[in-house]
Amino acid sequence: MCLRLFSRSSHPNPPDLPSFPSFLLWLIVVPILFLAVPEAVFAQEAIRILSHRFDPDDITIGTPVQLRLQIEADESLHIYLDPMTVSEQEHLEGDKPQVKHIRSEDVPIGKVRYEAIYPLRAFTTGTHTLPPITIKYTGADGDTGSIQTPAYLFEVRSVKSPGTTELKGIKGPWSAPPNWFLYISVVLLLIIIVGAVGLLYLRKRAKPVDLQSEVVSQRQPHEIAYERLGWIEGMNWIAQGKMKVYHTEISHVLRQYIAARYHIPALELTTEELLDRLQTEDTPRERVQQFFTNCDLVKFARYGPTKPEAHERMEEARRIVDETKQSRIGQEREQEGKIDENL
Repeated sequence: MCLRLFSRSSHPNPPDLPSFPSFLLWLIVVPILFLAVPEAVFAQEAIRILSHRFDPDDITIGTPVQLRLQIEADESLHIYLDPMTVSEQEHLEGDKPQVKHIRSEDVPIGKVRYEAIYPLRAFTTGTHTLPPITIKYTGADGDTGSIQTPAYLFEVRSVKSPGTTELKGIKGPWSAPPNWFLYISVVLLLIIIVGAVGLLYLRKRAKPVDLQSEVVSQRQPHEIAYERLGWIEGMNWIAQGKMKVYHTEISHVLRQYIAARYHIPALELTTEELLDRLQTEDTPRERVQQFFTNCDLVKFARYGPTKPEAHERMEEARRIVDETKQSRIGQEREQEGKIDENL
């Protein structure tokens, strides 16, 4: 029966069976083709690039751009993203990728989805081609592999408005030739101003108040001294703690008074020299000596007097003026005596 099923009478047109050499060749080629299937076939099943986009869509020169890739992979795989290699393209600038895990209900069971973000910037207009990005993975059994993305393209336009002319290169700063005449004039003017101010300051500082000239104008030395002492009190330097200024001014007023009263260059003499010159005059020499010594301690020895002591200096100065002041009659007689001596 079996023979009849396969006999020629039972199968008038039997199918052609491969000959033995062809069958042997088929047995050899099929395993080779199976072994020759690249690793990428598995990778394409385990890892897929679902989508890509550039953010923003309208890209201009220098604008920060993000290439966003949505990747789906087996949850058993560990994925590693290599940075995009754009160092050979001077007009492109890239940074390390950022990876976010996407949680969605439409993700198939056993799969996970990621969003890989590649920051970019382009500095020339036109179409730019990005190099393929390598995505590496490691399986649960330790096997490793990788896939590559296509070379993505994006368009960059100029920042200028349509119809405007091309941007020109930045010119260097314009520098005018130096105006030496102006510079020299300004320097000379500054020198003149500084010299004039300095001269006025020195003259004002060095020139003592001529009390004798005020005597000629019918004002006696003690009247001027009282007025100056009153002005010092009005400055309220004691309350402000300006003891050195206070004692310096009182000492200066009393020296001016002595210079006008006794015709002695008191402003040019030291305290000892002044006291030696007063030995021949009718003056309270000990009181004058104590007054100038107290003032010199504050002026030169940095002694810090109390407020009552400072007020005492004012009283001492007025007391010296009171005891040595000259009446107008006595002054006139003194002037007449000098005139007689000259004759």
